[in-house]
Amino acid sequence: MTLQRYFIDDAVWEAEAAPETPVFVSGKRIYAITTIGGATHPFGEWHLRGKMGGVWAHPLRVLDGWTLTLEAYSATTPLDQATSCDLFGAYITRRFMVGDLALEWTEFAAEDQPHYYATLLVRNEGALPVDAAVVLRAEADLRFCWFGGVDPAEPALHILPDGVAWRAPGAYAGVTAILSSATPAAWEVAGRAAQARFPLNLPPGEALALQWRLAVQRDDAPSPGNVLRAAVDTLSAKIALYRSMAGEMRLETPDGDLDRCWQVARQNVRMLMADYRPTLAPYLLAGLPEYPQLFGCDTAYSVPGVVAGGFADIARSALEELGRYAWRACSRVPHEITTNGRIFHPGNIQETPQFAVACWDYVRWSGDLAFLERMYPVCVEGLEHFGATLEGSGYPIGDGVVEVPGMGACKLDTVCYLYQALASLREMALALGRPHDAIRFAGYAGALAARFESDWWIAHEEMYADSLHLDGRQQFDGHWTVVLPVVTGIASPERARRALDRIMREWVNEWGMIHTRGADSRVWTLPTGLLALAALRNGRADDGLRLLRRIGETAQHGTFGTLKELIPQGLCFIQLWSAGLLLQGITEGVFGLDPQAHRRELAIEPHLPSRWQSAALHGLRVGEHTLDLRITPEIVEIHHLKGNTSLLARYRFAPDQPWREAQLTPGRRMLLARED
Repeated sequence: MTLQRYFIDDAVWEAEAAPETPVFVSGKRIYAITTIGGATHPFGEWHLRGKMGGVWAHPLRVLDGWTLTLEAYSATTPLDQATSCDLFGAYITRRFMVGDLALEWTEFAAEDQPHYYATLLVRNEGALPVDAAVVLRAEADLRFCWFGGVDPAEPALHILPDGVAWRAPGAYAGVTAILSSATPAAWEVAGRAAQARFPLNLPPGEALALQWRLAVQRDDAPSPGNVLRAAVDTLSAKIALYRSMAGEMRLETPDGDLDRCWQVARQNVRMLMADYRPTLAPYLLAGLPEYPQLFGCDTAYSVPGVVAGGFADIARSALEELGRYAWRACSRVPHEITTNGRIFHPGNIQETPQFAVACWDYVRWSGDLAFLERMYPVCVEGLEHFGATLEGSGYPIGDGVVEVPGMGACKLDTVCYLYQALASLREMALALGRPHDAIRFAGYAGALAARFESDWWIAHEEMYADSLHLDGRQQFDGHWTVVLPVVTGIASPERARRALDRIMREWVNEWGMIHTRGADSRVWTLPTGLLALAALRNGRADDGLRLLRRIGETAQHGTFGTLKELIPQGLCFIQLWSAGLLLQGITEGVFGLDPQAHRRELAIEPHLPSRWQSAALHGLRVGEHTLDLRITPEIVEIHHLKGNTSLLARYRFAPDQPWREAQLTPGRRMLLARED
């Protein structure tokens, strides 16, 4: 077993785990999925089976992995069973002890270049000198991403003065992978494998460091330079980046674990940033090891939390890329785009309305009307796919976010997201000065909501149907999508309350919201996060907090410091929407924030859990404004740290209270008090 230690703020989470536990070493242009113990492992079950791990510079996989072996004390010891592995977000360090030799193996990726590094520090802690050697063995691989459309290549390896390079012709031409070392060594190649031996002579108390770099470059790229200097500079820059990020936004609540989970979620968003230009514009990986692709619904679910968490730029880029693909497909938003730019799945029916909602979520947090001008035509044209429904004839037909055979042709989630998209389009039209469009979208939304109540509500179930058949017959299967009428606002207030009460009784176990009542008891972070948001917005703050904490707790199961796809763990070991929904649940749920950044407004309706006396969020960004925010049962305290203009705060402490207003002046602090 390997002692896994994760360092976050002033805390250390630690527990023993199997050496083959996966770990993600991230960079925007290159990443590795390896193990905490140090061995290579065949990650990947459903896509490239056994090949989703290793080192990726998408759309290419370039290295199956590298291994280190120590030759000392007349024995050969593979470094694949680390005694401990320290995880820092920016890098990982494995530790080994062989005789009197203490070894620290650190791996990290450059943030903005396709360069991946390993360093090994060997220290003699004994009283006698030690003659030893370290052998590095790397298994080259050249293959395109899943559904990349190109067969794997047989790379040709060439020995260089300071390392080895491999490349292949055809679709791979012009790209070279170069593995080099800072210390001279004799390299050998055999088939796909490259190997080098590095002698060590260590007097008592002395240490020696070895550095290696894997650089993936095109023929016209400049030389990556000296390995030693680049390794030091790259790691220093990476550590500085993650430290600055930790200080940008901070959550302070009575629950220290939740505060740290906030930082974990923001760190996970940073780790999942990808820049694979010119193939794809920067976006966020959906989940690893299986889903590094650009997804429609995964991005849409994550945008509110990603932007609220301080990452507006990457959210905008991802939405614009989806919008570009949608425009070429008559504004149908794709579900899944491979990392070499091919559309694997053209999009389920709910994907297009979800995109419109996500675009508005981005704008209301960022105030970016220039983006809205570009995306508005895509969102409006996307509605033409729902023409019959908007004219009052039936409902959209086809798969939604739940893809389960045997359901009716019309799915609950599609109708809910279509309603939410219409409400969002009304707001978009008003923001862009198109009142006639706003009236039209509001009319569509109102008519859809009225029909929905009569067609989808099952009185004896006290719940909405999961699907409708073409003859109007209702079908109730108990999928997690029963929460969506509450989340999207299409349910009437009274029925939303009744549905939420039943969901909390029958769809929630110790870990969160189950997938399907009576059929699939797995708990996913997606429905759990949406239910948490619904609970917080509907007067069940304690339930909402409990569900958010369950998402956060996945960071202490399996791989430490990553939010999983299932609760407590399972499927992808790092999942984008898990981070996004946790961030959204805190900002829009607990703090009750509803920004309208384009109007320089922020609505605040706190939902404090019963045992909390206060909560604070430092460094919150609303458009051009930066705020410190503290809430208690009686006051909202706001410090307007940065902004060129004043910000209008609209606030109330309970739904039955009128909204009150206050102008927040830059540089000033203001207390907004409760009045019953």
